[in-house]
Amino acid sequence: MVRVTGLNESQIGELLKSRASFEVVGLRGNFAEAIKLIETKIESLGMKCRVRSDVKASMAQGGILGGIIGVASLPAGLAIGAIAAAATAGHQLATLNPDYVILKDYVNKQLNVTYKK
Repeated sequence: MVRVTGLNESQIGELLKSRASFEVVGLRGNFAEAIKLIETKIESLGMKCRVRSDVKASMAQGGILGGIIGVASLPAGLAIGAIAAAATAGHQLATLNPDYVILKDYVNKQLNVTYKK
């Protein structure tokens, strides 16, 4: 898989035009700007994308402490979870059959941009 370091707009643009999958590394936590840039470039090419978080890596990083905190905040978490589930379902319907999936990997501080079609 091709690896892009930082927000190299020209390299990202060329990879998207050729419908390639790639990783963006070296973001230093600047996910919002990177996702917006990639999403805008994908849409300017007439394609759709879906943005997801790498939950498995985050859960592994959180470990037991994350589970204890999660149980302690269960009532509030259920209400927030229901709202988040409804929003996610709406977003997935809006991006049905996306051309690209952008996976946010917070643990490794990178984005995985995968061409699906």
